[in-house]
Amino acid sequence: MKGLIVYGTRYGTSAECARRLGERLSGSADLADVRTAATIERRELVVIGGPIYGGKLLPAVSRYCDAHREALLSTTVGLFICCLYSGEAAEAELTSAFPPWLFAHARSRKVFGGSVHLKELRLIDRYLVRKVARVEGDIAAIDDSAIAAMAAELDSIG
Repeated sequence: MKGLIVYGTRYGTSAECARRLGERLSGSADLADVRTAATIERRELVVIGGPIYGGKLLPAVSRYCDAHREALLSTTVGLFICCLYSGEAAEAELTSAFPPWLFAHARSRKVFGGSVHLKELRLIDRYLVRKVARVEGDIAAIDDSAIAAMAAELDSIG
């Protein structure tokens, strides 16, 4: 399956998750930052993902989805988010992150966990992570099992 994994990232976690997913897919998949993403045409698979900040997907990822609506609706799509929540809270974030038309069309939807390295964050982001998410130290919680599950789901389609 010829694929494209498009991701938005602020500090690199979503890029790392996209790389790990690309390594697990059986077919070839190009990786592209949403700001420089390649064309979707002639792709059998497009996976889109990014981090959640303040309950929202990065605006560049949302704009990308809207700009490529027609092409996305004519191919196999996977969606992922990176966030620090788990369980029902994470699923709620995933459900609300993407436009309803895209969420309904997607063949696989996963929460890939997240990571935080406080010293790398901009001051405002560090403040928000500490106050809103109540994070006091670094977190490394990328969910490799969710990445493997998405790869398996998408490979079974192709």
